Amino acid sequence: MDNSSMESRNNSEIPAETTNDLSEAVRLLSDGFSGISKFFGLQEYLKKIPEEAVRVDAAMTQLSRSTGASASELRIYFDQAAESARRYGISISDLLGVTAEWSRMGYGLPDAHALAEAAALYSHITGMDIGSSGEALASTMQGLQLEAGEVMQLLDMLAGTGHDLSIDPAGIGNALQESAASFRAADTDLSQTIALVAGADSVIADPGTVSDLWNAVETHIYGAKLELEAAGVETDGMISSTVQLRDLVQNLTGFDIMVDSAGTQLKDLYSIVVGIGSEWQNLSASEQSGLLDALAGSQGDALGSVLDNISAIETAYQSAGNASGSALAAQTEYEQRIQHSLDRLEASFQHFVNNFLGDGLLKWVADFGNGAVNILDSFTDFLGPLASFEMAGAGVGITKLVKNLDCRKVLKIA
Repeated sequence: MDNSSMESRNNSEIPAETTNDLSEAVRLLSDGFSGISKFFGLQEYLKKIPEEAVRVDAAMTQLSRSTGASASELRIYFDQAAESARRYGISISDLLGVTAEWSRMGYGLPDAHALAEAAALYSHITGMDIGSSGEALASTMQGLQLEAGEVMQLLDMLAGTGHDLSIDPAGIGNALQESAASFRAADTDLSQTIALVAGADSVIADPGTVSDLWNAVETHIYGAKLELEAAGVETDGMISSTVQLRDLVQNLTGFDIMVDSAGTQLKDLYSIVVGIGSEWQNLSASEQSGLLDALAGSQGDALGSVLDNISAIETAYQSAGNASGSALAAQTEYEQRIQHSLDRLEASFQHFVNNFLGDGLLKWVADFGNGAVNILDSFTDFLGPLASFEMAGAGVGITKLVKNLDCRKVLKIA
């Protein structure tokens, strides 16, 4: 029999249907292997179940201890915290942890939650992590003696002045944190305080120097009064030094640093700085030098730079006064970024883990997660070289192969 006859006979013995089945089997197997990366993505999430469960449980334990809230109250609060975490793009455990910190400072759960949200918002405005932003915010509020209800006004002003003056809100916040007590001592309100810090930072571009500057100015102008009051001495005893400063400023600039003609009360720091700054350019170099030494001592050069650019302070004051809604606008801008979607994923996953757990099932889920991971790891070791492919699709492909491939037809080839 010639070769052409044998070839014809062999081809005739392999049914077309069997050939199609083999082609389909190869395709399905190939499609199956293309899904293994999804399998390993699932494996990673399974590994995270016990980890995230422990994080949430630890944070809830802290919150329980700091607030004294009942288990039912905490269960109700958890859903509120989860919604806030998704909104602000942080993990639930982080939000709970910061809420616990505010609670330890004496705030009730509603205020502590609102302040934790503010810390999350502040973290997006400044770029800090939520733990650092919470600490910075707490320090600033304590220094300025702000109530919980005033925190959004503070954030609006930080975001608004930072945007309008093209400076980093984190820098304004850092300088404010280090000098807040001085502004409070100088009877300076919040918008004036923000204006002095933001305006000076836009000129000096060094938050550390800005805080040192205003601490020094406050000490030179208001320090004597504070020392006498702390010692329980009548403030009449400090009038001589204040009168000298008043006379010096008034003789050089025509501006009175006192509220009343009798000289019993100093004006706020913002009014004094802007009042002197409005006449600053009319002074000689020697007059400026003498006034800077009296007002700021070793920080005289920094104060001189600010007085040379007093319009920056006035612009910052206008910006602070018109800043309402600036913090939420910054949050909205952040929500348009891909990072927000990625950050929300952790909060959503932690919420899923908590719902999956139910009450009292933490240990069971942790054990389940460990057991599942051990099974998956063993299966991965068994696969060996195939681990470079995608297993999720492989499962689908192999299943279809088994269902669709008629082995009897394949065996007929042999």
